[in-house]
Amino acid sequence: MFGFFKSKSEEIVIEEVFETPKEFTNSIGMEFLFIDGGRFSMGKNPNYDEGGDVETPQHLVDIESFWISKYLVTQEEYYKLTRVNPSYFKKDKVEEESSRRHPVEQVSWFDAKAFVELMNRYEGKNHSYALPTEAQWEYCAKAGGNTRFSFGDSEALIDDYAVYEYSSNGRTGVVDERLANRLGIYGLMGNVWEWCEDDFFPNYVNAPTDGSAWFDGLNMGSFKVRRGGSYKTSYMCLRSSFRGYSRPDFASNEIGFRLVINGALKNTI
Repeated sequence: MFGFFKSKSEEIVIEEVFETPKEFTNSIGMEFLFIDGGRFSMGKNPNYDEGGDVETPQHLVDIESFWISKYLVTQEEYYKLTRVNPSYFKKDKVEEESSRRHPVEQVSWFDAKAFVELMNRYEGKNHSYALPTEAQWEYCAKAGGNTRFSFGDSEALIDDYAVYEYSSNGRTGVVDERLANRLGIYGLMGNVWEWCEDDFFPNYVNAPTDGSAWFDGLNMGSFKVRRGGSYKTSYMCLRSSFRGYSRPDFASNEIGFRLVINGALKNTI
């Protein structure tokens, strides 16, 4: 009698691994990039004799991972939600055939916050849209380092990266007119200033070290931070640590905004 031996088949278990996507496009076509959290030095680089006390003291900040819009909010995107376009540089005021890819401007901080609320309602609060905190913005501008500009330390390459005083022809440009920084983010320098979530303080004494927004709880009319410079500003305003500010009801054709998404994406895959 022959003995037959059956080999026991091995049971293969496949564990499905879900990775966080690195890019995401929302329901109105806004593109976002995933930014890994980390620790960075916020404030002016002490190796350069520039910037005032408003950029000091330099301090370490821990940032949690988040998403940031790849481009400034465009006139087209703003119109999709609000059905208005307050921008000065539109139609016949720009050389391009269409202004839809120019950043929306002439929006106050209140206008930007209203857009954030509309975006959250439109997507059913699946995502936690917000304006960037000042720390989130600078973290992206420094791209994991402590550079003067979003691309490095030397101003020699600014024309390649920024729509500013000497490269703008006195107007805004399309949101991807210049090169992206090392994280793939466009327009962090120049074109239009970007509203941040935070109130403005004259220095970083007692500033949060967890990347959260900093508020003056006693004064509802506080000035709000804006970052990045504009098509009118000199290269010194394009530095990663440079801080501007305006009243929250102030609107100008030099000021726009971009969005972040805090926390994990929900129901997008």
